[in-house]
Amino acid sequence: MNNGLLDLYLLDNFKKSKFYKLDFGLEEFNKKEDIHFLIFLATLSGFSGIDIIAKSEYIKLAFDAISEAKQKTNELEINLSPKILLFASFGINKLSNLKESSLSKELEILKNTPFDVLDIHFNEIDFLNNFEKIDIICEIFKDKIISVNLSRKIFSNAHMVDLLEKFFKNIKKNLIIEVEGTKFYDDKFNHNLQTISTADIINKQFKQKSLKYKKIPIILGNCNDLEIENLSRECNVSFNGISINYQSIKSLFKQKSFVYGNENIIFYVNKIKSNYINL
Repeated sequence: MNNGLLDLYLLDNFKKSKFYKLDFGLEEFNKKEDIHFLIFLATLSGFSGIDIIAKSEYIKLAFDAISEAKQKTNELEINLSPKILLFASFGINKLSNLKESSLSKELEILKNTPFDVLDIHFNEIDFLNNFEKIDIICEIFKDKIISVNLSRKIFSNAHMVDLLEKFFKNIKKNLIIEVEGTKFYDDKFNHNLQTISTADIINKQFKQKSLKYKKIPIILGNCNDLEIENLSRECNVSFNGISINYQSIKSLFKQKSFVYGNENIIFYVNKIKSNYINL
């Protein structure tokens, strides 16, 4: 990660595998005030990144919540990381039927919103169609970090490696990889194993293929808790961060809506830290 945008942001957390991201995926919400408050709490709790759908209203909501949390730190006597990465997520399937001119126009609108990382979910099987869009995406977002979200549910091992090599050729060191397993709704252990197995493939078939790929960070995605950290280390699979599904954090609190006030905020923050942050 030398001489790239990632040098400026949380490099130490990636190196220590202590990068924690709150992930809202590709969802949209009716109760935006709860989403705002979850992002506010996650920022105060020490999360390194926030991942929200790539729509201007949601990006602004997340940006404002992070800013509000930073303004609250002195009052609550909380030390925060100087930089929280804001991820903007979109599914590649949304671009499938767009011609090049329409694709560029759509992405240029997104470019002018205040996020740090473009998180691309490869949620479509049409490999060649996806492959052709990479040059356009990388050119438009050359001043951003790009995160590539991959799952073996969609691609073969060889296709995942080809995609990553293509991205690296375009953006060099401003690249993050996020891996997800096949979702087992009633079997968290197998889901974690699938995620770790995918990370192992990326490590062995891509990162170890060349020294130039070695420092690209891998995030274990769509996790519900920190059990995957211990399991990954037991399996001797290296990683650099964990992406926690927002629903898991929301389930910590039984009330239907959050109660503001410093005493409640400190209670919420401590509860999130004890369950999801292992610094």
